[in-house]
Amino acid sequence: MPAKELPPIAHAIAGAAGGAFATWLFYPLELIRVEMQKNPQPSSSSSSRHDNDEDDDGDAPPPETNLECLIRLYKKQALYRGASSMVITMLISSYITFFALESIRRSMASLKHQAASSYNRQQQTRQIHRLQKHIQFLNYMLPKSKMSSSLLASTLTGIINVFLTTPLWNGTRRIMESDPQPIQQEPVLSCTANNSNNEEQQHIMKAQHYKPEPNLWEMMHTIATEEGVLQLWHGTVSSLLLVSNPAIQYFLYEQIRVWVLGVKNRRSSGGGGGGGDRAQSLQLTAMEAFLFGALSKTVATVVTYPLQLGQVLIRLRKNEVKEAMEQQADSSPTNTASIEEYNGMADCLYQQFTRGGFSSLFQGMSSKLVQTVGQASFIFVTYEQMLAVVANFIEPR
Repeated sequence: MPAKELPPIAHAIAGAAGGAFATWLFYPLELIRVEMQKNPQPSSSSSSRHDNDEDDDGDAPPPETNLECLIRLYKKQALYRGASSMVITMLISSYITFFALESIRRSMASLKHQAASSYNRQQQTRQIHRLQKHIQFLNYMLPKSKMSSSLLASTLTGIINVFLTTPLWNGTRRIMESDPQPIQQEPVLSCTANNSNNEEQQHIMKAQHYKPEPNLWEMMHTIATEEGVLQLWHGTVSSLLLVSNPAIQYFLYEQIRVWVLGVKNRRSSGGGGGGGDRAQSLQLTAMEAFLFGALSKTVATVVTYPLQLGQVLIRLRKNEVKEAMEQQADSSPTNTASIEEYNGMADCLYQQFTRGGFSSLFQGMSSKLVQTVGQASFIFVTYEQMLAVVANFIEPR
């Protein structure tokens, strides 16, 4: 059975497996990014620090590099802190994405075919006439080209995914950004000898014990009970702006995939190969899936990176304003008066551009590309391989 004829659930299972595996593999890089954003350094070029660098001290600690952050997390055995929540979220999100994407594509193709076949029919019944008008309307509304249909399907898939998985991502983000909470500190006595007086001095050492991190469902329940159910969908508007990223990614990957498989199919049929060779030609190799996934994610990241940067800067600025308001009673208000929230995404990007020029809209993109492009590549590699495995189960040879 060709891959394109597999049911949507087959694509969903393959995509979910790829998303979960790639997320687990690249999770330390994602955690490092969260740690660096959570603890910004005074020397950072982030826009949230430009307002306060006039009174910086000369003895400020140097900024922590990605390697230093990696070593620190490794020593604390925290490289995979919160990984289970992220893997579960990505598993569900990938399943929804691939299932919805394939279902929407099939539905749009079916509607267009139905509209084309029904447009020329001459029906006299009133109900058929109403149905015909409805189908004609869909025929005008739906894109005429396959590329436009694919892009529309990817966009609709992204919108559906945002509304269904935003609570999962908010819960996962809270777990990743939270620090381990210590509980009872058991005193441990240790004796050291004093060389001058030959007296033993007792020192009390405290063994740190931390509370186990909450799982994803506990964190979502905590947010809903303490902050309200609507808080689970906090950031939905900004996430909808970033729907363009996966839309471009899946659109480009699908166009390249269809083109390559078409070339393989024509070569196989033209060369007079057997049925086994033709079936094999309808599947991308691991290297092809890796390269096409990397290419599509690179283009999507470069095109939409200013929006991603703006989303991060807005969240960091809100956290700074909140901390400044909490410290306003203990410190002079003149230190916090200059910190104001951005007035939306456009204001954030405009201020970033006026401070650092066009290149500042892409600050930190290199490290983002390493994590997202590598992860997307492994998602599509696993997806293509799992798709072949699922096809064998659905229709064994």
